[in-house]
Amino acid sequence: AAPAEGGGGYDCETTEIFMPALSSTMVEGKIVSWLKAVGDPVSAGEAIMVVESDKADMDVEAFEDGYLAAIITDEGETAEVGAPVGIIVEEEADVAVVEAAGPLTIASSTGLASPAAAAPKAAAPKP
Repeated sequence: AAPAEGGGGYDCETTEIFMPALSSTMVEGKIVSWLKAVGDPVSAGEAIMVVESDKADMDVEAFEDGYLAAIITDEGETAEVGAPVGIIVEEEADVAVVEAAGPLTIASSTGLASPAAAAPKAAAPKP
């Protein structure tokens, strides 16, 4: 089956959890703790992680119902605002699909190209 639109390269529909901007000056956040484990059900509006910003520690809520399928940024690690830190799937069975795909698929499907990956685009032939 082809990945769903916005599916992050998986053979199931996924929703990425992004590091939110918790203040106007925040450029990155540290995951203090995940309140859910991989495989746990999550509900929209439910706190799923605690993030330390430049101002304070705050609970971050899920925006969709589903199941936590992957944690990209572990507790104690930091991520830039807007970077994916986790993945939610709609169906519990899809947790295994995301786990089987592994972290390389997550990193390559985020749309955040590394400088080395972006270099060929910058070196396009001149007309």
